Amino acid sequence: MNTLSKWGISLGLVLGLTSSFSVFAAQQLDSIVAIVSDDIVLQSDLSFRLVQVKQQLTNDSTAAPDEVALTSQVLDQLIIENLQLQLASKRGVRIADASLDLAIERIAKNNQLSPTELEQAVADGGETMVQFRAKIRQELTINEIQAASVNRRIRISEHEIDRYLSSNKGQKLADTEYEIGHILINLSAQPDAQELAKAQQKLDIINSALEQGAEFESIAATYSDALNALKGGNLGWRKGSQLPELFAEPVKTMAAGEVSSPIRNGSGFHIIMLINTRGVSVQTVAQTKANHLLILPNEIRSLSQAQDLINELHQRLVNGADFYDLARTFSDDANSAPSGGDLGWLNSDQLPAVLQMPLDLLAVEELSLPIQSENGWHLLQAVERRTKDVGQANLRFQAKQEIRQSKFANELENWLREIRNKAYIEIR
Repeated sequence: MNTLSKWGISLGLVLGLTSSFSVFAAQQLDSIVAIVSDDIVLQSDLSFRLVQVKQQLTNDSTAAPDEVALTSQVLDQLIIENLQLQLASKRGVRIADASLDLAIERIAKNNQLSPTELEQAVADGGETMVQFRAKIRQELTINEIQAASVNRRIRISEHEIDRYLSSNKGQKLADTEYEIGHILINLSAQPDAQELAKAQQKLDIINSALEQGAEFESIAATYSDALNALKGGNLGWRKGSQLPELFAEPVKTMAAGEVSSPIRNGSGFHIIMLINTRGVSVQTVAQTKANHLLILPNEIRSLSQAQDLINELHQRLVNGADFYDLARTFSDDANSAPSGGDLGWLNSDQLPAVLQMPLDLLAVEELSLPIQSENGWHLLQAVERRTKDVGQANLRFQAKQEIRQSKFANELENWLREIRNKAYIEIR
């Protein structure tokens, strides 16, 4: 979330600066324009930012406030930024070099520049890459302290989430998309018995072919009277709210691959197949309930002794020993040992690959062979498998994020006002 205020230096703005300030700054004698708690704002900082802001206003064809008002606004923004950076320093906020590199790569990509072209653009703006990186690191630091400080102030109740999901915005968020196949058997406005009998005969042929395993697409291409028949009757992806009412209700209760009974309206008989669904509210994950036993080498147990012990425990389990008892007695997994090795329900990507791959290959109630990792030796047992619908959980999470974002700007202003009011500030 970009929380920079209107006078902050955006990640793209720095690319448009000219070198005019470099000459200007060299002619200035530096002085303190504000004391901000444990730090200061220099005249050079203020002058530099004024040049940037004026440049951006010119680029945006926006009329600038008078010099006094603009200087006051820019100085106030520098004070607010300074306070946030001081707070970030006290709280130990640090931007890793990898995160900084990624941000700079994103700037180059968004501006359709190669790394070399970005460096040239920065140089044309009168800065070195060292200065540019320092500026971006500062912005990322401010974003980080804002997110950490403001998000903890925002409270979102389950009732708010329910209310949001029932709103128009929430309905759009939850709107499932359906990929549908369609077959139409035309009827005239007032079909006689002979026309109806002919249509029914066609429906019987279609139904018989489907029961025998024929592809829906080929049947549609052969028998459908719809305009998209030669495309296999595929209507493409449609949101539920965009479907004809005739189809909208049936698809809600259909499973992927299911074919409806004939549905009649003024155009004729319709047969639909639900090919697939997607959307925030439609997501399933494969999960495995697993047991785990870990043996680590330590001060009194060498790696080879750890291997001997895991082999012994494996044999005891094969011979009928209880996994629960052995895990409680021997396992070095502090999280699962108290519960007899029970890891609970795991998603298919939750464990490290060295453990996940063997677990995925186990049959239910099957025990793995001893598995060596960089930490020690492991035994895994697949207890049960299931497919869990996490769509509603994802939907509620997305709704919560939307609500949080709508509250963030207002709460940010409150937080900035508070830290300014609590600080010692002297304008010179």
